[in-house]
Amino acid sequence: MGTKEIISYFKRGKMIQLAIVIVIAVSFVVILATNADLRTVLFTNKSVSLLCVFIWLLLLIALINIFLDFYKLNSFNSVADQNEIKNFMQQSGGMLNRFSADNLFKSDEVEQVLEKVGCSMIEIANLKETNQKAGRDAGDKMIDDFCEMLENVGNDYGIVVRNGGNEFLIVIADCTEEIMRQCLTELTNSIAVYNQEESPNPIEIHTTYVLNSDEHLTRFSEVLTKAYHQLHKSTTEV
Repeated sequence: MGTKEIISYFKRGKMIQLAIVIVIAVSFVVILATNADLRTVLFTNKSVSLLCVFIWLLLLIALINIFLDFYKLNSFNSVADQNEIKNFMQQSGGMLNRFSADNLFKSDEVEQVLEKVGCSMIEIANLKETNQKAGRDAGDKMIDDFCEMLENVGNDYGIVVRNGGNEFLIVIADCTEEIMRQCLTELTNSIAVYNQEESPNPIEIHTTYVLNSDEHLTRFSEVLTKAYHQLHKSTTEV
């Protein structure tokens, strides 16, 4: 049984406790309202009055404890959601396509870890030139080889997404400037080794990244949009 299932189980238990307390409280009020003799004893007998006060205090304390438990369980559930998405982002193998990524990024769990998400957008800068000079097969090989390098590096940090065409994403949970720079440095080093040792068609890339700890954006789509705009602004300025 997973963490979220356990939390759901405890929530159902707390709902039953809450229902019992409410039934007891309502029953007490109904009996008191319909039984004149009991009301008389309640208001004339100090011991009975004191006993009723204690009962109401116990019911009030029980209600407060139940609501506090609900608050704690909701907090635990939020943490469980965050951990699930972080684990997915850190352990997901392979490369997502944009459709799969969009479905993931629309989930509430992603929004909950948005505060520290980092997103790098990467473009193979010379793919079009390679297609024109060396042919489509050479361009396809360039993409395949780059994808392999990107996965080897990016999957150690988060998830890798092909955004379409010659654009790719690396998305990292709990990302800092240091982590993002380290990731991109490893990718750059891998490409440098590839260009020197293996490929007649060297790979050139443009990269940019957004750290939401700096931007404070409220939706993941806004993080992607900013990274996209930064990339294309930088490439037009080159």
